[in-house]
Amino acid sequence: MKLSGRALLILLSVLSATTVRTVARADETSPKYAEVLNALQTGRSVKLILDLNRCTTAEGGKPGPATQAGLVINAFRVTAQNGISFANAHQTVDSSGHAVTEYIRHSLSREGKLTVRASKLVVGTSELVNQGEFICELPDGAKFIW
Repeated sequence: MKLSGRALLILLSVLSATTVRTVARADETSPKYAEVLNALQTGRSVKLILDLNRCTTAEGGKPGPATQAGLVINAFRVTAQNGISFANAHQTVDSSGHAVTEYIRHSLSREGKLTVRASKLVVGTSELVNQGEFICELPDGAKFIW
């Protein structure tokens, strides 16, 4: 197919406009992200309710474990790269009877996906054990309330 100069110019203009619109959409902030950020920045008590079974593993995309959890966000940070980040650390005893400190890190991306990373440190050691990384869609696997 041979295109005239005018037809080629029109085709390139349409393709260019489509590409610019697609790139702009990829950089847009999701409404859920904006709502959570606004709630945090205005001092509301924001809680996260997780259902990891409705989330997927970061590696392999399999459903997470049948675990539900919740927390109140006491502190957070916002960066262009990581979105809204917050964490929880608590001491407990694992299934083998060892005292451990569990660290759970959360990152809500501007696209509205929550990444949850869990690890534990056995008390008296310096070895951090990765317990899993999960990707949660809002509001199925992760729900923010205030």
